Amino acid sequence: MILSETEAKNLLTKVLSHSKADSASATLEGGNTYNIRFARNSISTNGFADGLSVSITSSFGKRSGSVSTNKFDDEAIKEAVKRSEDIARVSPENKEFMPPLGPQTYVIATNYSESTANLSGTERSDKPAYVIEQSIANDVTTAGYMEDGVSFYAMQNSNGLFAYNKSSMAKLSSTIRTNDGTGSGRFEKNFVDVNRINGKSLADWAINRSKLSVNPREIKPGRYTVILEHAAAADMLSLCMNYMGSRWADEGRSFFSKKGGGTIIGETIADSKLNIYSDPNDPIAPSWPFSGSGEPQEKITWFENGKLLNLHRNRFWAEKTSQPAVPYPGNVIMQGGTKTVDEMIAESDNAILVTRFWYIRAVDPRTMLFTGLTRDGVFEVKDGKITGPVKNFRFNESPMNIFKNIIELGTPEKSVGSETDDYPIVVPAIKAANFNFSSLSDAI
Repeated sequence: MILSETEAKNLLTKVLSHSKADSASATLEGGNTYNIRFARNSISTNGFADGLSVSITSSFGKRSGSVSTNKFDDEAIKEAVKRSEDIARVSPENKEFMPPLGPQTYVIATNYSESTANLSGTERSDKPAYVIEQSIANDVTTAGYMEDGVSFYAMQNSNGLFAYNKSSMAKLSSTIRTNDGTGSGRFEKNFVDVNRINGKSLADWAINRSKLSVNPREIKPGRYTVILEHAAAADMLSLCMNYMGSRWADEGRSFFSKKGGGTIIGETIADSKLNIYSDPNDPIAPSWPFSGSGEPQEKITWFENGKLLNLHRNRFWAEKTSQPAVPYPGNVIMQGGTKTVDEMIAESDNAILVTRFWYIRAVDPRTMLFTGLTRDGVFEVKDGKITGPVKNFRFNESPMNIFKNIIELGTPEKSVGSETDDYPIVVPAIKAANFNFSSLSDAI
């Protein structure tokens, strides 16, 4: 269910009118979502979901309690507020409690598209239909998911803050396997505007990759120059952003900690080609105009020419350290060059082309070391050409090592990694030296 800004504010005002706490906040969210699932070259299900829920947090001093409900009659709302207050009274104090923010000013949001909101059933089914038709024609098997919808999120508190955002999202993904069980290709894309999803080119590309990856041969693990396609690069960028917390750095628990205390903000720690920023009004990957706690999202630079300029910092840590609060960004954009992946391949004498990663997990937060696996197409590149598929690898690598060893950056694209969910990311393909493949993996 979608409520307008006025409807959301009226309902939240009603919820907070029942509060007897020292401070209180309430969030309201809802949405309408359509989906199509397909498997074994046929559509298996289609569905529609809608919902509306409210969450109330009440605080007495530094003691807080929260309750959520999807019932909106007067008695249900009163009971939910009372329960949150009862929980708060018996909860332990939160030493890092911060009072609710007062009124804020936000940029005008651009993360809503009428095209997505008004997508017809025929238009919705056309994209997976092409994937299925071409998979049948090419004697491969596909499975995937199409989803589109509109949602809203609103918050209000007892200190006068009110925020509202209506957004849209459309996404299409598919894994395509060859029928001999040795080749695989996969794509996943999401956009605010469904018209940005080119299902035909994505399907054609993934089918080609599945055929190209048939019968991979084994090569030795080791350190190689790699070309990370957009999905793989998106995971590395997202993981880096996750670990760019100021508190971890200040406390000496982070890659961004300085020996002897403090952080390495202001130091050049990556190749000069690295430029990363966030912008809630990015035209390709717009985000909410406010954070989950109501702080304004603004354009901010994280890396400039390889130099670290900022780390994100919550309100508690900002107050404790007398530094400005910097909310976790609503999106992240990495600048790149103008070359396609094919052009990067053509200019490579000896490299490994990685389509995407899978099942990435942290090994050592202090060095930002991760381990994970390659999936859905790994290829050897010799003398400017793909010579053939190779078996999957396990890797042990740090995003910062990749950024330090950048050779070249391709054209940026809105991308989805295996660990990024719907977080808006724009990233180029990355060609980097000295990437550590630690062992082989027999999975496709």
